[in-house]
Amino acid sequence: MRISTILVRSMPVLVAQLCMAATSSAQPVDSGFFDDYSKLEPTEASGLDYMYARPGWEEVVRETRTVVLPQPEIFLAPDSKYKGMKPDDMKALADSLRSGMFVALADGFQIADNPGPDTLVLRVALTNMHLKKKGRIPLVGYLPPAYIAGTAKRQLLNDFAQNILLTEAVVEMEILNGDTGEVLGQLLAELGDREAKKEFASWEELQAATTIAGLRLRCRLDNAKFEPEMRVNCLEAITLDDIASDD
Repeated sequence: MRISTILVRSMPVLVAQLCMAATSSAQPVDSGFFDDYSKLEPTEASGLDYMYARPGWEEVVRETRTVVLPQPEIFLAPDSKYKGMKPDDMKALADSLRSGMFVALADGFQIADNPGPDTLVLRVALTNMHLKKKGRIPLVGYLPPAYIAGTAKRQLLNDFAQNILLTEAVVEMEILNGDTGEVLGQLLAELGDREAKKEFASWEELQAATTIAGLRLRCRLDNAKFEPEMRVNCLEAITLDDIASDD
């Protein structure tokens, strides 16, 4: 589903508070990727567990149209049953995460290599990643071509995914002021449950989580160009159902 379609369809909806009412006092596990996890609030939005938005952040990004996308970071959990991920596999996975963000942002923003004045920095990490080895089972591609640049990288990651289960992981995303380094927002999505086989995460679920996070971020950046009464509720306008039904 194109961002423009989502915005047009949802324009009559008034924007809700960026931080939805907390559903509990629980806090996510501190992986060390964010400097501060204390401001994250639980949310009931589909595909998202915690979020933080600095008050007034829209004014900071209103005129900013340049985004820096550093290479995503990957943290294998210390107690992961499988720890044999090769450097090439990790790079292919990191490239797929970065490509998902690129797809969501590239048609409306310039993608820069270095932060500076009038830029935003989007940091992404896959943390607390639990893997489990399985027998080789023929599977059809996990990640579509748009998410990995190059056939060789795509095949490399698919070969890895055919042999290794993703049982649990956390997607963490942080957007910074490229000039000052100030944190403007954070998103966190918890995937799977390694203790319950029926609730294992999957590579497809990881793809959906990063895609929806990127689209919601793009929606919020677009919102910043409008007056409050013209903004949409990005948590409601972009859902997992939209991702699943998109061609």
